[in-house]
Amino acid sequence: ASNQNNYHKLRLYARGEQAIQKYKDELSINGDLSYLNLDWKPVPIIPKFVDIVVNGIAERTYDIKAFSQSPNGVEKRTEYMEKVLTDMKMKEFDREVESRFGINTKETDLEELPGSEEELGIHMQLTYKQAVELAQEQALNVLMEGNKYELTKKRFYYDLTVLGIGAVKTNFNTSEGVTIDYVDPANLVYSYTDSPYFDDIYYVGEVKQVYANELKKQFPQITDEEIERYRGYSNGYRKRTIVNKKGDDSNTISVLYFEYKTYMSEVYKVKNTSTGGQRAIRKDSGFNPPKNEDFEKVERVIEVIYEGAKILGSGSDKLLKWELKKNMMRPKSDTTKAVMSYSMCAPRMYEGRIESLVSRITGFAD
Repeated sequence: ASNQNNYHKLRLYARGEQAIQKYKDELSINGDLSYLNLDWKPVPIIPKFVDIVVNGIAERTYDIKAFSQSPNGVEKRTEYMEKVLTDMKMKEFDREVESRFGINTKETDLEELPGSEEELGIHMQLTYKQAVELAQEQALNVLMEGNKYELTKKRFYYDLTVLGIGAVKTNFNTSEGVTIDYVDPANLVYSYTDSPYFDDIYYVGEVKQVYANELKKQFPQITDEEIERYRGYSNGYRKRTIVNKKGDDSNTISVLYFEYKTYMSEVYKVKNTSTGGQRAIRKDSGFNPPKNEDFEKVERVIEVIYEGAKILGSGSDKLLKWELKKNMMRPKSDTTKAVMSYSMCAPRMYEGRIESLVSRITGFAD
């Protein structure tokens, strides 16, 4: 709640709509303002700087570049480079053979060969592309466009400037594929961290106001009576928080969607085959083979993420969902690690306290 109040205040400053009571208290004598003929509308000093900074960040455009890292891709790249180097060294000979006999002995189809190895390096970076790399770049661009990522990015930059923290959520479902959603930092809860990139948090969640029909779509098992009851809980919750702003809709239900990182054991039964090899079979954690058998138990501990959804409001203890996450992101370098769906960043964080450009300049505006 204190986070919500603080972020609400910063957003008002960023729009030039901050509360003017403190200015009145500063200028009044014993609370008397009758003789002061002033226009109390704040001079919008901060919005100009916010716009300059946000637009400045948004202008740092980039292109997605994909490089194949597989042994096959590296082999193709090396083979192509060797052919170009051969052509560079045999340039005079190739030209002579073509002029005398009309035979093309060049290894590559390049019209203009690089003049030196430095130029060849630049050519490999800028011009050479394998089909798989082009396909990957195209897939990522389509994914971003389908999620209207440019618009999400601008909101993210605005939050970073005004609040000092920005967040998005990456999800996956079978009907839409990969989705990238904007997350309002004012509705976030997360475990304590010193990291500006939130890479060591063990729980994270966000409060969302969900329409009753949308909730029914997400959780078909809910009955109409339960929805009415949840609506009552949520009305009580909103009255106690800043969420209850103008235009609040009593048709919405307050739901906390959250993720919790823990660990579990992966157990395998390793069996010796008749050919002298070994075969691993996945088992549950209770598997405990007798000692004299022709197989052994092997286990490793991996990080896993549980996801849940809870109805908010006093008297509500209803969990709509609590299960092992079906699609967990894992870094390729270490498959025992799991990554949360929420990507967050607060560059100026110190001891858990977040500082933003707007929080640093509110004093000047005052």
